Amino acid sequence: MISKFIKSIRYLNVRDLFDVLFLPFYLIFSLVYKIILLVIKKRIWLVCEGRNDARDNGYVFYKYIREKYPEVPVYYVIDKKCEAYDNVKDLGNIIQFGSLKHWVYYLCASKNIIIHKAGNPNEKIFYVLHYYGIINGHRIFLQHGVTMNNVKYLYYKKTRFELFICGAKPEYEYIKKNFGYPKQNICYLGFPRFDNLYNRRINKKQIAIFPTWRSWLKDLKSVEEFKKTDYYKKYQSLLNNDDLIKYLEKRGITLYFYLHKNVDRFSKAFDSKCNNIKIISSNMSIILNLIAESAMIVTDYSSISIDCAYMKKPLIYYQFDKKKFRLSHLEEGYFSYEKMGFGPVVLNENELVRKLINYCDSGFKMESKYLQNVDNFFTIRDNKNCERIYNKIKTLDRKEG
Repeated sequence: MISKFIKSIRYLNVRDLFDVLFLPFYLIFSLVYKIILLVIKKRIWLVCEGRNDARDNGYVFYKYIREKYPEVPVYYVIDKKCEAYDNVKDLGNIIQFGSLKHWVYYLCASKNIIIHKAGNPNEKIFYVLHYYGIINGHRIFLQHGVTMNNVKYLYYKKTRFELFICGAKPEYEYIKKNFGYPKQNICYLGFPRFDNLYNRRINKKQIAIFPTWRSWLKDLKSVEEFKKTDYYKKYQSLLNNDDLIKYLEKRGITLYFYLHKNVDRFSKAFDSKCNNIKIISSNMSIILNLIAESAMIVTDYSSISIDCAYMKKPLIYYQFDKKKFRLSHLEEGYFSYEKMGFGPVVLNENELVRKLINYCDSGFKMESKYLQNVDNFFTIRDNKNCERIYNKIKTLDRKEG
């Protein structure tokens, strides 16, 4: 155990070492404040999506609490200099990311509500503290997307989440069986952002493409290197497909090609000769509206398809590199795109364009077999997700009180 701890420390940078040096002071301040909270019988909740984020499950859940239960002492952590700060500043109770107050409140919170594994002032330090059980953290994991694959870094032995919120029934069953969590730590309650998708109107003149990331692209240094990849060639070709362009222009449909945040540095590589095709760099403030408002979505393996399915609108999986993806990026889990998916799986560009046009011509109707898959996947489908999660956390607080 000691050797593993020392190995973990080797990866700390100057900022991390500074925080390690001041950790005893953070702990002292936290202990004092924790005593004060016990005396006044106050339990604080902390919500965080990341230093620069306020647009996902954490933000939606925080907004719900602040608007419906303003008396609850809940706080949102974000860098006040980032663009996303505008989304939450009017809700109040904002804490500067990485500040002393962030450290103290994170260590004292009765519940730390997060969508990623971090959400704390220093990811590396707290990884060690949580992994070795030095602190509890009382973390509620809202997730970013439905877990569809065998994601080993989310196993209980590596996270110690007090509550793991699932967004779908098969996901719940899979995680409960394979991720090593105590039974009471896993709950199928739905995702907060699903509340904003239920019965949402769509724009029938808008479709969107959301390619996900590939781990084998991480070492590329330049746009020139990126242009040599099959990933780039496939999508660049699609963006300039003559049949697709003619159809979009004829019908007056706009296609948005949304870059994954890890591909942003190569955004200049992509272009289209069609004015109806818009290439968008990763922008967290618009992605939820783009998902919700588009009449249909094309993706590959992204959990964005789950949001689309929740709205019961058509989607296509474009999986031109399926074999390599499974060997080099993510190990397959319970979800079979062919058997459980919410749309057809296509392997080449021509088939993709043909099916996309067919969906447009049909008025964007999802076939009955995919509608059945949606009903099997979401045994809970409504706009009460935030409410269920809030009530569950309150129950935990009362039990631990």
